[in-house]
Amino acid sequence: MAASFLMFLICGGTVYYGFTAFFNPIASEFGWSAASVSLAFSLRSVEAGIMAPLLGYLMDKFGVRKIIILGMILLALGFVLMSRTNSLFHFYASFLLLSLGASCGIGMGQYVAVANWFEKKRSWAMGITSAGYAFSGVVGPILVWLIAQSGWRTALVVAGVAVLAVGIPLGLVIRHRPQPYGYLPDGETQDASFGGDGTNADSAAGAELPPPLPQQLELTARQALMTATFWLLILYSIFTGFAQSAINVHVMPYLTSVGISRDISGWAIFGMTSLSLVGRLSFGWIGDRYDKRYLLAVGAVLQFFGILVFAWVTSPWMILPFLLLYGPGYAAQIPIWPAIRVDYFGLKHFAAIGGLQSLGWTISGILAPLLAGWVFDSWGTYRPIWLAYAGATALAIPVLLLIKTRKSRRS
Repeated sequence: MAASFLMFLICGGTVYYGFTAFFNPIASEFGWSAASVSLAFSLRSVEAGIMAPLLGYLMDKFGVRKIIILGMILLALGFVLMSRTNSLFHFYASFLLLSLGASCGIGMGQYVAVANWFEKKRSWAMGITSAGYAFSGVVGPILVWLIAQSGWRTALVVAGVAVLAVGIPLGLVIRHRPQPYGYLPDGETQDASFGGDGTNADSAAGAELPPPLPQQLELTARQALMTATFWLLILYSIFTGFAQSAINVHVMPYLTSVGISRDISGWAIFGMTSLSLVGRLSFGWIGDRYDKRYLLAVGAVLQFFGILVFAWVTSPWMILPFLLLYGPGYAAQIPIWPAIRVDYFGLKHFAAIGGLQSLGWTISGILAPLLAGWVFDSWGTYRPIWLAYAGATALAIPVLLLIKTRKSRRS
């Protein structure tokens, strides 16, 4: 869990929250439109949507460690190749390589491992792990400073080296499941005969798990696809994902477009991720105690009001109420999302089902940044698209209420 936390902080910070710092410098140097640069983020979502089901299957079968390490290598190469960008095609190609590395190395594998190692307090463990992203906001101001001092090309190379230096050693620490090492979830011990002494244990990650308890529901990916809950959760992720995908990409371009300096905009990224810590930890803690559907709905409500405030930002002080609402709101689903998947579909095929569920994020991730860039290019303002994405977030709330109640597997 500690290794996953640190990987999210350093590696995730450069890719997901820090990359917005490169948006304007790259676009300005080549004279590219906001929509042209945004298309790269849409291509990233296409790649993620194609790869996620395959990666989920491979992680369930072979374990997460090798795939995470491969992802770190590809991620570093993507940063370095992007630093050599001299055309839009080159930019897109290097961004796709970077995106492939992120899909393999950051997110799914770490959450799969945590889901396998924790049961009684799974949501809480997810919240603590994801808190690495909350602290990763500090990467934004660092990148803004580095770009100002040395240029965006040098900053990309530094990011690639940092990812490789941090990601490889930490990736070697990740363990897929506790059983091959003589443990059960939550640190409980088992008969040492199961899984041997742990030698070469990660390569045996696809081995059969101990039989599930009678009250546990274990669905295959095919069976999960046949349930209404699966598709309702996808609808929820689409509706909430529009704003999340677009804001992650356009937060700095938007704030600078309304007259806020790049320095302040960079610290706004730090504020957004720091306040997301409230959502990650608090919702992770109560997620083991209360109905996860209602907790996701509360998060959507906070996100909705945060986006409304964001749409009307005209001065630095207005950033604060946006951060106080949006930060905890979007972060609420981060620990709850994988935990609710275990409650409704089981643990055995957790990664494969999660890969299929990424369809929702893929759809919003493809459309949202591109639409936001197009609106700004066409009208010179982001406000209409933020209001539209606030409306989409509101639609996620009734969708959750259509999901039938299911008690936690340990209740």
